[in-house]
Amino acid sequence: MSNQPIELLETSELPTEFADLLRRNLDQDADHKSALGQYLTPVQIARFLASLFESIDGEVRLLDPGAGVGALTAAFVEEACGRKKRPMSIHASVYELDSALEGSLSKTMAKCGKLCQSHGIQFSSTIIIGDFIELTTSQLSNCLFESSTPSFTHVIMNPPYKKIRSDSSTRKQLRKAGIETSNLYTAFMSLAQHLIEESGQFVSITPRSFCNGPYFKSFRHSFLDAMRLKRAHLFESRKDAFKEDAVLQENVVLAADRGVHAQRDRVLITSSYRSCDEETTSRIAPYNDVISPSDADRFIHLATDDAGAIVSQRVGRLVSNLVDAGVSVSTGRVVDFRAKEHLRREPDDETLPLLYPCNISQSGINWPRSDTKKPQSLADCEETRKLLVPSGYYVLVKRFTTKEEAKRIVACVFDPNVINADRVGFENHLNYFHCDGSPMPKALAVGLATFLNSTAVDMFFRQFNGHTQVNATDLRNMRYPSQEQLKSIGKRMIFRKYFDVKIADEVVGEVLGWN
Repeated sequence: MSNQPIELLETSELPTEFADLLRRNLDQDADHKSALGQYLTPVQIARFLASLFESIDGEVRLLDPGAGVGALTAAFVEEACGRKKRPMSIHASVYELDSALEGSLSKTMAKCGKLCQSHGIQFSSTIIIGDFIELTTSQLSNCLFESSTPSFTHVIMNPPYKKIRSDSSTRKQLRKAGIETSNLYTAFMSLAQHLIEESGQFVSITPRSFCNGPYFKSFRHSFLDAMRLKRAHLFESRKDAFKEDAVLQENVVLAADRGVHAQRDRVLITSSYRSCDEETTSRIAPYNDVISPSDADRFIHLATDDAGAIVSQRVGRLVSNLVDAGVSVSTGRVVDFRAKEHLRREPDDETLPLLYPCNISQSGINWPRSDTKKPQSLADCEETRKLLVPSGYYVLVKRFTTKEEAKRIVACVFDPNVINADRVGFENHLNYFHCDGSPMPKALAVGLATFLNSTAVDMFFRQFNGHTQVNATDLRNMRYPSQEQLKSIGKRMIFRKYFDVKIADEVVGEVLGWN
């Protein structure tokens, strides 16, 4: 906390600097902010978002849901006042759930009004202290949207980040309005999509997690049907965009237009490591490379440079999916807290091996490990039989990777000759590849693990996956080499004692014709 004197707060002229001083002087603990999913926007981020609007003219109606102390509206007003073509008027509708912020928000709006007045722009604001989702969904679900719900020319948002329980009142309210989503931030984006007028402009900063995965599929379909992407900016560091709040999500800034008129052929994709002010990478991507028209899941691929684009094209052109390659992927069957009574810390004649993510690396299996508290054995009994698979060759992939690991996908081969058992258990934080429930041929397993551990697959996966989770659905939706190509890769790698990513990349490239 900066503890700026009150007189300095009051004399700050620029609305953004005033809002940022308010933000840094708030006396709110981490638990309070976490409960609300509240991460207030730093001034540099707010100004960057405001700069992405192509035009701010005419009679502007601005929506800022989850406004906090008003930093985004302040940045928008400053941007509008600095444009050659300025608006005649700005009316800002700012929503905030936390009533403790009402006074700060009101002061920021007053600063915005003074700045607009000095530039000949009429400014007014409506501050709504309440639940944006509850207030908006009630209008949508009562079919009052067309007649009484306001429409906006511009939307700017840093929505709250928090999961929505499936049995919560919030989830039920959203369903009544025809919205199915599992996080507050995508709920805010969905509602804004309905509130923005045809040809209106939308800018947000959110986690990247909506770009892929089954939980956000419905949201992606709805949002991308209504909105047309024009700009995406990535922060390569997971912790710096909101470092004061210890946010570890990878964030993306998104700019989009509402309506079918906004048919854009290309998307500008930029990235920076920490700050949006520093030097960035930049790439103009064909729209269909970002969102493939043939992808039923509507994954959003954000390759930030030419190397990433080449990888995307190469992997996208692979001929097979998992079914074509004769392979399936599943999540480990053993949920340890549900099988607690059958877990054993030490292996013996009446137990079978249980593997956790800590037991695997690209180099192979390390079981049992003496440096972990995980119970790495499972009682061999009738109750555990359905949790086990027959021993043989499988490919294991961690569902979550740590920040210390260089690769997003960490795969290895389960070799039945390394662990002597007729059956084995894979814990729920592992994905495992198999052939219709049975083990895989050795060459196929080695080839698949090599492909998954390659640099190209890691680069490709990161283009749509903005978090450390690797879902079985994500793995199913990737393109793969043919079974014969995977076996060919495996035969070249099968006798190598240690995994070497450079050699793996060379072998994958040679077999697939990438070199």
